[in-house]
Amino acid sequence: MRFEERNIGLLGQFVRFSAIGFALTLVILTIVPAAERPETGLQHDVEHFGAFSLLGLLFAFGFRAEARSMLLGSIAFAAFIEGTQIPLQTRHARLEDFLVDAAGLCVGILIARLVSRSYLRLSLTKDGFRAPVE
Repeated sequence: MRFEERNIGLLGQFVRFSAIGFALTLVILTIVPAAERPETGLQHDVEHFGAFSLLGLLFAFGFRAEARSMLLGSIAFAAFIEGTQIPLQTRHARLEDFLVDAAGLCVGILIARLVSRSYLRLSLTKDGFRAPVE
C-alpha cells in the first residue's frame, strides 16, 4: 500500500469517528436542560442548521452509502433527536426544529456529494482513470 493510500484510509477513519462523535454530542446536547446547553450567540435556527449541516457533511464524507438511504436516515435521525425531548420536562420537541435539523443534514449530505462528484470528475479529466494499486 502506498503512503498516500494509507493516509487517505486514516483520514476516512478519522472522519467516520468524528461523525459518530459529533452525532453523539448532538444527542447529548439535545437531552440536557436548555439552561445548560452552550450557545453561540447566533439565532436558534442558524445554530441548528449549522450543526446539523456539519453532521451531514461528516457522514457523507465518512461513509459510503446510497444518497437516498443517507438522506432518509438523516431525516429519521432528526426525528429521533426531537422525539427524545418529548418526555423531558426541561426540553420540548418542536416541528420547526425537526424541519431545520433535517434540512441541515440533507444540505450537508448534498454538498458533500456534489464536492465528491466534482473532485472525481476533476481527477478523471486531469490524470485519466487509474485502477487502484494493491
